Amino acid sequence: MRRRYTIHKDGDLLVEELDAEGKAKDPEPVPPEDRLPVEVVVSAGDDDDSRAALLDLLEMAFGMEAEGPGPGPSKPRS
Repeated sequence: MRRRYTIHKDGDLLVEELDAEGKAKDPEPVPPEDRLPVEVVVSAGDDDDSRAALLDLLEMAFGMEAEGPGPGPSKPRS
């Protein structure tokens, strides 16, 4: 399973199945300029275990983004 998720300017979620080369099999009829500059491409096996692992990964990523940046390396004092 390979999918690309993008968001249309009006807020609609666009989902496209991708082939092995990363090209949309049945592209959404939405030009790039009408999409927000954010895209997520996921690749996982097409079985229950792979889908569960993918959902776990997305939940962890969401948690990291929702929490904001963690403490970064301390800056050296001059």
